[in-house]
Amino acid sequence: MKRVKAIQSFPLRSALLLAVLAMASTGAQASVTLRNDSGVIQIGGNIVIRQPSLPTTVTPPAASLGNASASSQVSGNMNYSVGSSYGNFSESDQSADGSTVALALSRKGFGYQSEAASTGTRLKAHAETQWTQNTDSNGNSTGYGSSSASATSNWSDWFVISGGTGLGTASFMAQLNGTLQSTANGSANFGLTVGYSTNTYCYYWYNTCTAADQNQTLVSQSTSLSGKSKTTLSQGIEGEFTFAYDTPFRLTASLNVGASNGSLADVSFDTLSHSLVLPLGVSLQSASGLYVQAVPEAETYAMMLAGLGLVGFAAARRKTNR
Repeated sequence: MKRVKAIQSFPLRSALLLAVLAMASTGAQASVTLRNDSGVIQIGGNIVIRQPSLPTTVTPPAASLGNASASSQVSGNMNYSVGSSYGNFSESDQSADGSTVALALSRKGFGYQSEAASTGTRLKAHAETQWTQNTDSNGNSTGYGSSSASATSNWSDWFVISGGTGLGTASFMAQLNGTLQSTANGSANFGLTVGYSTNTYCYYWYNTCTAADQNQTLVSQSTSLSGKSKTTLSQGIEGEFTFAYDTPFRLTASLNVGASNGSLADVSFDTLSHSLVLPLGVSLQSASGLYVQAVPEAETYAMMLAGLGLVGFAAARRKTNR
C-alpha cells in the first residue's frame, strides 16, 4: 500500500502575521482589518487580536408572583320602636390590610356586635345580636324591632412550585373551629370558600388550556341555623388542586358569618406554614413568605416513622448484646 503524505495548509493567521512582519521590515504603512470567527485582527502599526467572549450561563428569572393580600369587613343593622322610643341604625367598617375591625351598639334591648380580622394565616369572623320581646304585665306587645350583624375576612396568596415538569397535584389543609347559635326568632350562618386560580382566561374551546389553568374550588362549606338550635364546629379541612410546575397560582380564602335577632356566629379558620401537602422533592415559594416549606406526603411520614423504629430497634439490640 502506497502512503501519501498530506500537505498541511498554511494557517491564515500565520500568513497574516508574516505579512505584518514583512511590511514592518520594509517600513510600509498599511492598515487592514479582518474579521473572522475568532475575533478582530487589525494590521498596521499595532496588532490587536480580540478574543471572542466566552459563553455566559443565563439564569432564567424567578417566577413573578403577585402580591399577597388580606381584608376584613363588618356591618351592623338595628331598628326598634319601644313605647315612645324608636331608632334606626346601620353602619359598616372595613380594613384593606386585614387588621381587626369591630362594631358594637345596644339600645332598648336590641343590639349588635361584629368583628373580623385576617392576620397571618388566620381568618376570624364574629357576629352577635340582641333581641328582646317587649311586653307589658299582661303579655301584650309594647314594641318591636330587629337586629342583624355580619363579618367577613379574606386572604389571598400567590405560590409557585418547582422541582418537576408538567402538571402536579397538591392539597391544602386547615382547621375550622366555631360556634353557631340561633333563637326562636333569629338565625345564624357561616360560609367558607377556598379557591385556586392563575388569572388565566380559559374557555372550553381553547385547546391549550390545561387543568391547571382552570379556576378550581378546594373548599366550599356553609351552615345555617334557625329556631332554638346550636352547633359546634371543630374539623380538619382538606382540598385538592392541580397545578403546573414553575407557573404562579393564587389561593384565596373567604370566611363570612351572620346573625340576627339574638343569634350568634363565631368562627375561625386556621392554616399553618405546612398546610400545603406537596409531591416529594419539590420546593415552594409564596408571595407572603408565610408558606415556605414543602411538606412530604403521608407515605413519606410513614417511611420516616418506620426508619426511626428500625433505628430504635437496632440501638436496643446493641445495648442488649453488650
